[in-house]
Amino acid sequence: MSAARPGAAPMTVQVVRPAGAGHETLWVLLTAATVLLVAALVVGVRTQPQAAAALAAHQLDARTQLNAAEQGVHADLLVAAEEIVAIQEADQVMPGVAQLREMALPPFADGPDARARGAHEWRAVQQEHEFALVGRSAAPEVAASFLLRLPLDPPGDSKAHAHSGEAVEIWVQREGAPHWPQQIGDAALMRQGWRQVVTRYDAGVTRKDAAH
Repeated sequence: MSAARPGAAPMTVQVVRPAGAGHETLWVLLTAATVLLVAALVVGVRTQPQAAAALAAHQLDARTQLNAAEQGVHADLLVAAEEIVAIQEADQVMPGVAQLREMALPPFADGPDARARGAHEWRAVQQEHEFALVGRSAAPEVAASFLLRLPLDPPGDSKAHAHSGEAVEIWVQREGAPHWPQQIGDAALMRQGWRQVVTRYDAGVTRKDAAH
């Protein structure tokens, strides 16, 4: 064995152990979880749902403030309004209740569904440039009275007919005993306790409120 040379620096030996695979996997999982958490927080902050538009004092929300029977009548009236507008365009005159009943058009047709939803008695009311079909409820504890209002378009006015569907409105009356409205303008209906039915949509559906 040879002796170390005088004045030579002592040899330093460092042992480097390989990192365990388990530790590497743990750090990878923690990093991935952190990235996912931060991404979820960012997405959540940026996609807060748009607050529903506030209702006016004379309005009701069709989805949350009508009971099941009233929602059924409301849906029937929306469908019937399209048929009524089509008849108006073809005949240049609004159909009466008798005609709608002969067509078996809900909610004007008599039958089990109509009786289960308040057994409304329907009348047609025409005032100035507006036309309404009013259904007085025979069972206000089951469903409110309803009013479907449409504009009276001048004969041959194609532009007015094109937009008549947009002016369809549905009102309900719950205050006091069921009654026939004396006037069908907005202010008169509100004075008589009628409230307009509207459908509010959140940001996931549309940004536009629809009034019926």
